[in-house]
Parts: sequence; structure tokens; C-alpha cells
Amino acid sequence: MRTFELRVYTLRTAEALAFYVGKVHPRHLHNFHAFGVQSHGVWTVKDDVTHRAFVLLSHAEDADPKEVAQRYIQGPEAAQDARGFDVADILSVESTLLTPATIASGD
Repeated sequence: MRTFELRVYTLRTAEALAFYVGKVHPRHLHNFHAFGVQSHGVWTVKDDVTHRAFVLLSHAEDADPKEVAQRYIQGPEAAQDARGFDVADILSVESTLLTPATIASGD
């Protein structure tokens, strides 16, 4: 089973959020496969004054998401994906690994 991760990016401005969601993340889709990463979508919150992007990713079953992220960030793919974007506009990134919930039968 793949490991699911919810990443929350907080950006400096609404313009930076729009650029990240509209340009940077779509570029990632061309490179993620080489790292065993799949994107399941990007969400924002209407009228969010903190300018957040919620990104749902999954990783290959035995992958360490932190290690994969480090390899990606340090490689040429990340730099190419971020062209035209000031990475200093990313104020924070929160990562949460998700575990499937066990749903009890309706006893």
C-alpha cells in the first residue's frame, strides 16, 4: 500500500499561492514519477488570509517521504519546476503522514 502524505504550504502572498498552484505544482507532475511520488490534487481555502495550498501526495510503499523530498529538492528537477518562483515566498511546509482508518461495522 502506498504511503499518503498531506503537505500544507503556507505562502507569503495570494500571488505566490496562485503561482505555486498554477505553475509550480503542475510542473512537479512531470518529475514526481521518477521519485515514486504521485499527486492526488491541490486544494486551497476560499478567502484564506494565510495563503495555504493543501497537497495530497502518495509515495511508493517502502519509501521514506522525508528522504524522497530531500532527494527531490536537492536535484535539478525541483529547480527547474520552481523557475520564475521565489522559494522564499514559501513561509512553511507542514507534512502529515496519513494512516488508513479502521472503520468498525455498524454494531
